[in-house]
Order: sequence, then C-alpha cells, then structure tokens
Amino acid sequence: MKKLNLTLIFLCVLQLSYAQETIPSTGGNASGTGGASSYTVGQLVYTTNISTAGSVSQGVQQAFEFQTLSNPGLLAAQLTAVTYPNPTTDFIVLKITETTLKKLQYTLFDLNGKTIASNPIRTSSTEIPMKNLSVGMYLLKLTKKNKPLKTFKVIKKQ
Repeated sequence: MKKLNLTLIFLCVLQLSYAQETIPSTGGNASGTGGASSYTVGQLVYTTNISTAGSVSQGVQQAFEFQTLSNPGLLAAQLTAVTYPNPTTDFIVLKITETTLKKLQYTLFDLNGKTIASNPIRTSSTEIPMKNLSVGMYLLKLTKKNKPLKTFKVIKKQ
C-alpha cells in the first residue's frame, strides 16, 4: 500500500513539473499575398490582456522582432529603440542611452517612403503613438543635424 501511495505522489509531482510546457499536435509556416505567419495547432488556452500601457499575449508562440537597419560600424551614438511589444499595437517607446547627444530627431516612415511623423527628441524616453496607423511595417529613422544615425524596423499589428 505504501508503495502505491508513493508511486501516486511521484506521478503527481512529475506531472506538476511539466505543467508550464505544451506539446502541440502540429504547426508550421503559412504564406500568401498578404504576408507570412507561423502557427501552432493544439494549444488549449490563449488570452490577450490589453490596456493603455500595452498588451500581453499568453501562448506558445510569441512574436518578437527587433532589427537595426543602419551601418553597424557607426559608433557615434548608443541608441536603443524598445517596443512594447514589437510587433506593436499602440505605441513605441524610444529610449536613448547616450544622454549627451543634442539636436536628435526621429522620423517615422511607411515602406513607400511617406513621412508619417517627425519630431525632435527632448527626453531620454520618447513615446511615439502608432494606434491610429494601419497594420504594416514602418521604419523609424534617428538623425542628428539631418545626418542619419540609426534606422529601426517596427511592425504594427491589430
């Protein structure tokens, strides 16, 4: 009897140790004229919590993409663009780690080269609204005295 109880307790503890993992039945990549997507089939629970401060999605696959598109040898500025999340839904937070730089400006472009927004950067943390923009890819270009420093790719989702 003690062996049976000990075995049951061991099996319960073993099951709890795998409680945060999932074994999806299948998954893959799909692409078409509208873009590409990666998917997982077999997930039982999926929720998204959205507030004015951002959003958090629960799930097996979480999209995250951060790319710097400018010259990697350019060391004149230590700039970091942070999105919450990227892909973003509401806004981008642009944080600048080098505070001695003056006369910085950001410009947000769509992929056709049309300027969406352009403003000077006055603080180390700048919030760039994207809520009213359509779904797609955008480029965030940082300049100092009209000379390009860095360009970041940002994805806007629904």
